[in-house]
Amino acid sequence: MFFSVGVEMPANENEAFGLVVPALCNDDFGCVSAADYQDEIAEMVREAILLIVDLMVERGMDITQLKDAGPFVYAANPEYAYCSQWLLVDVDLSALEGKQQRINISLPDALLERIDNRVKQPSSGYRDRSHFLAVAARHELIDESSDMPDNKKD
Repeated sequence: MFFSVGVEMPANENEAFGLVVPALCNDDFGCVSAADYQDEIAEMVREAILLIVDLMVERGMDITQLKDAGPFVYAANPEYAYCSQWLLVDVDLSALEGKQQRINISLPDALLERIDNRVKQPSSGYRDRSHFLAVAARHELIDESSDMPDNKKD
């Protein structure tokens, strides 16, 4: 999942880069971190995100419902005016969603070929076939009741 990260630039060489992940900041959680050097920002913020999301899982939250509004939305929010730069960091949360299970499914070969072609595109963001299918399944399950065809509702 991509997370927007606000970066507060250090005022001098004795200060660190301040980092905030607004999508994970609410009444119960605050996802902030710091990095001494610019090349440490992604590593430090990934660690902070994984710690907060792990805590969310411990508390029984459904992390598949996490949403990030995007850097433009957060940059326009006065609460984050101290952040002079915004970036996106991709963090793989799949290990926190539960144990992986192998399944056996059947798909038409033409559909499987289309999936594989999509996964191979560098800009797709998919790691493999399984990741593609998991993302597609989550998309379909976002609002189960309103997306379900009429003949499948109670």
